[in-house]
Amino acid sequence: MPTIKANNISMYYETTGHRGPWVTLIHGSADNHRAWELHAPALAIRFRVLTYDVRGHGQTETPASVPVTQDVNVEDLRGLLDALRIRRTAVVGYSMGGGIARNFAAAYPDRVWAAVLSNGGARLDQPVDTSRTAEMAKMREERIASIRAKGMAAVFDGWIEQVYTPEFIRARPEIVQWHRQVCVSNDPEKYLRTMGGGGVPSQVDLNKITAPMLLIVGTGDGYNPVEGAQEFAQALKGTKPETILFPTRHGSPFERHEEYIRTLQKFLGTHRPQRQIVQPLRKAKRRQPQGRRLVRTGARR
Repeated sequence: MPTIKANNISMYYETTGHRGPWVTLIHGSADNHRAWELHAPALAIRFRVLTYDVRGHGQTETPASVPVTQDVNVEDLRGLLDALRIRRTAVVGYSMGGGIARNFAAAYPDRVWAAVLSNGGARLDQPVDTSRTAEMAKMREERIASIRAKGMAAVFDGWIEQVYTPEFIRARPEIVQWHRQVCVSNDPEKYLRTMGGGGVPSQVDLNKITAPMLLIVGTGDGYNPVEGAQEFAQALKGTKPETILFPTRHGSPFERHEEYIRTLQKFLGTHRPQRQIVQPLRKAKRRQPQGRRLVRTGARR
């Protein structure tokens, strides 16, 4: 089991590929590292790919005593990269993972050579609406009760119409079923621990992001709408993101996974860091010792 100690917890990770710069894929809420099974092998042809279980998902340790905030997720990723001795990486985040990728690129800009925010992360943090505190607390308690009663299936079944278009659900039920299995493989109690600190805003300065950035947005995505992504892109000062629209709802990486892979390959290939060639040191010419010169004079007898 590939686990490693990072940021004081045991984190599950997998690596694919043996050459090229690192690319870290960060899954969405209620998914885990398996959500990248359609993408990692294709990317691993040209890159070394890291996938992992974000705290609260899969096989990564999730202590009940530590609220799972945005900043904790960033420090988990930093700790994982440190433990694996990965100095720089591209970060590709989907949904919740998009927010982690965004905040990591802002907190540690020198460690990110490219960033892709897919169907998440590409919107400015909204101020907390204190007028809806009671309403939001009630909705949260209802959701917790539903998950405890029905397991992770309650999460996926409640989101499916926002993630996939009706046409895709009918045409590719095997992909939808696979995604559902990824979701239900998570531990419900562990996942519920992610709901405690989700409303705590991140403390990072987004203008510190300097890496080339790509925003992938579904035209029918209600969670991360096109208008929010455009506002986000215009607000950044350290980088000027490219934006690509997919004719999907929230599930762009899965509903259009072939096109999605090609999009990642093109963007990451364009901004792939150049390998630094170290010039060998030239050997210094051996100097003759300074001394009396012997001068031959006269003819040889």
